[in-house]
Amino acid sequence: MRNKIALTAMASVGFLAICGAAQAQETTTTWKGAPQFANDTLTFKVRGRVYYDVVSQDVDFANPAAADVSTMTSRLRTARLGVEGTWNQNWAYKAEASISSGGGTTAWEDLILEYKPNDQTSIMVGNYKSTGFENISSSRYNTFMERGPFNDVMDNGRVMTASAKMNGENWSIAGFVHGDSVNSADPAIGSSEQFGYGVRGHYLPINGDATKLYLGGSVRMRDRGKGGAGLFNYQVRNNTNYGNRYVSTGAIGDKDSQYAAEFLLIHKQFSLQSEYVLIDAERANGVSHDINAYYVQASWFPTGEMKNVDVKKGELGRTKILNPMTAGGFGAVELAVRYDNVDLSEAFTQAVVAPLPAAAAVSPLAGEYSAVTVGATWYPFPYVRFMVNYTDSDNDLTPIALAAPAIPVNPDVSVKTLQFRAQYDF
Repeated sequence: MRNKIALTAMASVGFLAICGAAQAQETTTTWKGAPQFANDTLTFKVRGRVYYDVVSQDVDFANPAAADVSTMTSRLRTARLGVEGTWNQNWAYKAEASISSGGGTTAWEDLILEYKPNDQTSIMVGNYKSTGFENISSSRYNTFMERGPFNDVMDNGRVMTASAKMNGENWSIAGFVHGDSVNSADPAIGSSEQFGYGVRGHYLPINGDATKLYLGGSVRMRDRGKGGAGLFNYQVRNNTNYGNRYVSTGAIGDKDSQYAAEFLLIHKQFSLQSEYVLIDAERANGVSHDINAYYVQASWFPTGEMKNVDVKKGELGRTKILNPMTAGGFGAVELAVRYDNVDLSEAFTQAVVAPLPAAAAVSPLAGEYSAVTVGATWYPFPYVRFMVNYTDSDNDLTPIALAAPAIPVNPDVSVKTLQFRAQYDF
């Protein structure tokens, strides 16, 4: 309720500001998925998105004592509402709340105030993301329905952040510091929230009309804080927002260092995208573990479209549809394939986020996750997508002995997920 009241208030203030300015300048309206009102350098727009999913999932346990599971459900994956705009060429803002996300939770998403002293410099404060190409790119434009487990294990969601960024025509470099999410509870008296800092940059050595080569990377250091909300947990999802997690270290990280690389090659209607991260996770007792994660994906537009990358920001943009249905065409079709791998086997622990059913009678150790995903997307016009993804994932967990005499039980879990999505944004 507080989120809805705040958004309504912000929308009212922005619209009244536009109306007030209209006394001096004529207010114009343009269409960007929804009306955007402008009066000289003052702009205001309501923004949002809705994703509705149908998910079918089969979970197969290698342990014969555990019963396999099959589920099918329809769900509102996310519904967001917010506002964005500018006060002049130097100041911009964005505020967006999730009305529902993967089970009905309500929370703030982006809360950003940005100051641009010139075209090459930006200073931002608020609740937002700082690292990872797929992570920073909007889910409205990403190739697959969900960001992969690469982003899960980095735990690089929106947190309260201050950053300074410089950019040119085909590069950027940004430094940042961050704490916890604006949605997190205040730490207890005498405690402190997590603290992180880092740098991210990108460069396009090839930036032609038909071919673009993007190279990027980031370094981030984190400390969970004094008596904070808990140790860092390195865990992955099965390339879906639905269902349980089966590969997890449990809460082990006192601090960590993350070193990530980003790659994107676009040639006409083809694209190849990949990221890799090495995480040095340190426990409170000083013992450290290496965590490795990467993905590789490729996509092709048989209808001739070219994937769009914002060469100044270092993130994906909205695809330009060559023959949208709104102009009498068929729209665009994108076909894609992806491979994911996350190796948590060195960071062993018996703590898991979602234990196997009691019938399994086993607590697996952290292991290795791998998956292949294929997908197809139809874009009737730029603000609407219909998507289908199929993922075959393997959770290879470390066997442990149940009882004397020690007989290892195979705790591996195979998850097959078929997902459909209807999506629109404005």
